[in-house]
Amino acid sequence: MHDNNTVQQLSDALTELLDAYDKLKHENTNLQQENTNKDNKISELEARNSDLEEQIEQLTDTTEQHTNEIDTMLGRIKTILDNGGQTTSEEPPVEDVEEEVQMSFAQSMEQDENETVSIAESELSIQEQTTIDIEEEKKPSTSSDKEIDLGRMQSLLNGFNN
Repeated sequence: MHDNNTVQQLSDALTELLDAYDKLKHENTNLQQENTNKDNKISELEARNSDLEEQIEQLTDTTEQHTNEIDTMLGRIKTILDNGGQTTSEEPPVEDVEEEVQMSFAQSMEQDENETVSIAESELSIQEQTTIDIEEEKKPSTSSDKEIDLGRMQSLLNGFNN
């Protein structure tokens, strides 16, 4: 009778051990899938970052172009002023041209700054969301009521070896 009871206990332990193994195997598969998803998110973010860097480079080029155009206009104004203020009937007064150049430059600089700030804010938002997602996944998950006691399983397995 005692042998039947022992065999039954060992059978129950083995069944529990096999169930735990299946559960761990399933969890491992889920973790691998999550890891793949995270790798995909990282790739997407790197691609977005690359796009944002290209946009910043384009904005920098545009700013340089505007600066060159303004320098050209200021050079013309300086030439007109150096000629003693003589203007033809086709040329507007120097004050009007200078004011127009300053307004154009201010508007283009403001537009470039707004675009740069917008890009930086969207990138920061994306990075913050990714950080939040990753931090949430790093939090330990709560274990269920049927938590597996690994020490007990090891002692049961050691019993099989004897």
